[in-house]
Amino acid sequence: MTTQNLIPGLLGAGGLAQAIAGAPPWSAISFLAVSLVLGILQRVFPQNSRDRLTWWQNRRAYLHKRRAQRHAHRPPPEA
Repeated sequence: MTTQNLIPGLLGAGGLAQAIAGAPPWSAISFLAVSLVLGILQRVFPQNSRDRLTWWQNRRAYLHKRRAQRHAHRPPPEA
């Protein structure tokens, strides 16, 4: 059994119009904002589990390297 990804359908104009038909304007705007954020996150982060693991490993290595460089350039504390 496979799960269907509903986010691309909701991001389309027809899907969005059906989902928020008759809703108050503030809820429609909130729904649109949440849908866009989820769609962007889904595009930015890799979806294949092997790619996702590699992405997080590279991200962690980059943060450690950046932190080490920042501490290396910091002047020693005055006594």
